[in-house]
Amino acid sequence: MNFNTFYSQLIHEFQTHGSLSILQGGPRAFAWPYGYGVYIIWEAAEGKEDRLLYVGKCGTYKRQPDGLVGLNGSTFKARTLRWTPYRFCESVQDGEFKLHFRFGPKLSNVNEQAKIKYDADAYRETIPYSSLRVDCFVINPADPQTSPALLESQILTTYLQEFNTLPIANNEL
Repeated sequence: MNFNTFYSQLIHEFQTHGSLSILQGGPRAFAWPYGYGVYIIWEAAEGKEDRLLYVGKCGTYKRQPDGLVGLNGSTFKARTLRWTPYRFCESVQDGEFKLHFRFGPKLSNVNEQAKIKYDADAYRETIPYSSLRVDCFVINPADPQTSPALLESQILTTYLQEFNTLPIANNEL
């Protein structure tokens, strides 16, 4: 099955269950859905096919101190706190890059990249929010049929099988 067919079926399945949230970029910060799941960042190019930039997950099943397994605190909203391998720039410190998505960090050391994350040359690519769409596949923690890790892996594997590469901002599968 090719990637576009797979992705269309995935969209349909999550829409049918009311578990898909599509965020359109614009002149304000994204209104992330509550919860856990997988998010796919697209660049909408006028007159061209949308470009898949990144596939990521939020939420990892972990054993808690009481011995039970549950999702950690990494939610969709926490994506804005990252600085590598990408950044959602929403701070006044971002200056001209506020409300831009930046990826391809200049430095490989996470702590060193944190120090320069507001610099003009801190990332290889910068795309304004107005050119972005983020598809959020929300996973119900009470439904063990899928997990963020499984869904992310399925999407990336299907992409890799067809294109023999990963989305431009993904570095690993």
